Amino acid sequence: MKIAFYTLGCKTNQFETQALETMFSERGHEIVPFNQAADAYVINTCTVTAMGDRKSRNAAHRAKALNPDCILVVCGCYAQVKPEEVKEMCGADVVCGNGDKSRIIELTEQAVAERQYICTVRSGFDHGPFDFMPAGSLKGRTRALLKVQDGCQNFCSYCLIPYARGLSRSMPLEQVRSEAVRLGEAGYKEIVVTGIEISSYGFDLPGKLTPTEMIAVICEAAPEARIRLGSLEPRTVTEDFCKTLAPYKNLCPHFHLSLQSGCDKTLKDMNRKYDTARYFLSCQLLRRYFPGCAITTDLIVGFPGETEEDFDNTLAFVEKCAFAQVHIFPYSSRPGTRAASMPGHLTHAQKQVRAKRAADVCGLSRKAYLESLVGQTVEVLFEQSQKGLYSGHCPQYCLVKAEGSRLSGKLRQVRIDSTDGECLYGEIL
Repeated sequence: MKIAFYTLGCKTNQFETQALETMFSERGHEIVPFNQAADAYVINTCTVTAMGDRKSRNAAHRAKALNPDCILVVCGCYAQVKPEEVKEMCGADVVCGNGDKSRIIELTEQAVAERQYICTVRSGFDHGPFDFMPAGSLKGRTRALLKVQDGCQNFCSYCLIPYARGLSRSMPLEQVRSEAVRLGEAGYKEIVVTGIEISSYGFDLPGKLTPTEMIAVICEAAPEARIRLGSLEPRTVTEDFCKTLAPYKNLCPHFHLSLQSGCDKTLKDMNRKYDTARYFLSCQLLRRYFPGCAITTDLIVGFPGETEEDFDNTLAFVEKCAFAQVHIFPYSSRPGTRAASMPGHLTHAQKQVRAKRAADVCGLSRKAYLESLVGQTVEVLFEQSQKGLYSGHCPQYCLVKAEGSRLSGKLRQVRIDSTDGECLYGEIL
């Protein structure tokens, strides 16, 4: 069969799609671009915002337009939370729960043979054990994602993820080690450690293993690969975390610490488990042990009950943290969460104004961080060419562009000469 994929959302979804592409290919099926006619389309969905739901439905309609007789497989968080809506509004033939993604090949082939609707969604928080899928990607890619954890039990007041992904489950440490060894031996230049909440890694395993132990194992198992971490809960960053991991030179000095708000009152309303003082301590520790590291974050603006004073406090805290990059999201109400029934919801226009103000402040801190790299020499993993320049990312996950030829998949030392506030420009040494 010809199989096409469409992926929305987080790096965990991206990992799962990469794994499925490899698994389908090894089974003898042909992977084709999503804009081509295919026998089956697999849409890996996101439901963090209402926009994610809408994009998922639009992708489903495009697939059916390309081939009305196709088998449409819809998986991911939107499928888990709203299976009946996905069946009716997307026209799905297979609705696959988040605990069954490793079975998608079997389910797709069954749907093709029987032409009957299949739904594997299980209700509640029990999604079964960790659903192992082999890390890696199709030939030609130089960066691999390694999913080590799934689920979340933080129950932030705005978030559906515990309902969509279930409670935290971890990959056994020896399996983490063997997957990292395999990826290193396969020649991947960079391994991205991902999960829904990797700071919860080990909570469910015998001996209560820690994320620090898991990260150290990966760094040791693939010493020739750059190791990049997914999003971390700020309290994961302790003195022990930094002392243990600082000696690993293949650990990228890029740390994504989820913030969401720089106002303690709003953080409490969000049911986040830290305050701004604890968050700032994490930033200080990282900069002490990883000098020049890039700290990036997420920010939700316009949360219910967020006053102008609260928002001003957030902007002041964001300036204080001097982030290398901030991903800004206007609050999106999700039915079924506690925040959806909170008083004080802001209008769309109010949230857009705050998003613009936040972008202006965060743009200045990003520019300042990029300017701090001018004059330095960094290692760049080049990925693609456009308009005569090759682009790739340095260990700090800043985009770098330089002149060159046949650089895709190559690591090169680049002296940074300038920045335009969005990316870096340099000369290959």
